[in-house]
Amino acid sequence: MSSDRPTSPRVLDEARHVAPVPNSSRRSRDRRRLLAIALILAVVSALWLARDQWWPLAVSSNPYEATPAENFPVGADGIVPPVAAPVDGMSADAVADALDQVRRALIGAYLDPRMLVEHDPEPVLNLLAPDSAATVAPRFANAGYGTTLIRLAPGTTLAAPPRVSGQLSYQRVDWNGMPALDVTSNYVFAYAFDQPSGVVVIHSETHWMFPLSTALRLSSRGMYLGRTSGYWHGMDCASASRGLTAPAPPHDRGANPAYRDPEPLDAYFDPNRPVDITSGCR
Repeated sequence: MSSDRPTSPRVLDEARHVAPVPNSSRRSRDRRRLLAIALILAVVSALWLARDQWWPLAVSSNPYEATPAENFPVGADGIVPPVAAPVDGMSADAVADALDQVRRALIGAYLDPRMLVEHDPEPVLNLLAPDSAATVAPRFANAGYGTTLIRLAPGTTLAAPPRVSGQLSYQRVDWNGMPALDVTSNYVFAYAFDQPSGVVVIHSETHWMFPLSTALRLSSRGMYLGRTSGYWHGMDCASASRGLTAPAPPHDRGANPAYRDPEPLDAYFDPNRPVDITSGCR
């Protein structure tokens, strides 16, 4: 029920009777303020003394800063064939030609915008023997070769050219009952993304096969994409399941919450570590 009578000035009356703050309480409050100020000054001083470590990261335009890929060669400069020597049934010049074909295939598979952005495998398929291309093409179309023929997820963009580290090696082997040259590529490719941001690592080991039999039909002559294995790290799990490469979002619904990386992050940038890692999208 409302009333027209003026209300009593209770707040004013109560304010007149507030007890004064003892001096000891004021001194305690002042000490806390001084302690907070001293703590802030200590943190600022520590940051200033360590500025040589964090300042370059704060102002750097290099998206690979503070990762091992910072010291990797840029793009195709990281794919350097070894010196070619003859093997049984193959001259040094023929080995050199095979190494050059593999190098061009790696550039087409990992660095060429036609593959990365347009998802067009022709730069690689054109280098393969027709019989090999006929096997690779349908598997690629069905989201295969995710760590061998790289497709960036639609809507993603790179902040800088990929970085590359690894090596090529070769040897004469027996392949399905026939002599062949096995050129093995073992490389780590690092991709720095702009939107969304993040660095994705792909480590792949691939056997590029060159049969040496003279009894081959014409469509079987040339380079084959043989056994391949690899892993992603720092990737978007849902994209990886479709053979696409994208950086992991802040909350990846496809990740396994119970998964724990068995090794520190830098280990995944090492081309000398095994490509067979504990399974689990993280």
